[in-house]
Amino acid sequence: IGGLFMGAGDLTQQLYFNSAIKWKEVAAFTSLGLIFGPFGAIWYRYLDIWLPGTAALQIVKKLIIDELAWGPLFIATVFYVLPFVETLSHEKAVNELKSKFLTAWIGSAGFWLVFQSINFKFLPNKYRMSYMFAVSFIYDTALAVYKYQY
Repeated sequence: IGGLFMGAGDLTQQLYFNSAIKWKEVAAFTSLGLIFGPFGAIWYRYLDIWLPGTAALQIVKKLIIDELAWGPLFIATVFYVLPFVETLSHEKAVNELKSKFLTAWIGSAGFWLVFQSINFKFLPNKYRMSYMFAVSFIYDTALAVYKYQY
């Protein structure tokens, strides 16, 4: 499901900004979502095992770990691995990573800290990924805009 939301996010930004749809780009975003979606489910399940409960301190710990581990890995993959899927060179991938990583990570952290706080506080683990997929459509669209339009 994660792949579909990522692909839909990219498709949404393309429909707004482009005159023609670049299906290779949609496929690249979809592929990334298909890879990260299942790993995300595992990641958040173990995060709850390592840091059980919904007390404020537990939530803060989860947020910090999530943004220091998962966030950078995901952002780096978007800006370094996706260019290879799109058949760009190593040099272009490195340049994109260097120029966009920090801003994307800061934006990601700001976005996800709000939505993950709600997630960790109020939702049982079995509903977390469904919530995240729904919210990620907004995030994935914004990320695709930043990747391809700036």
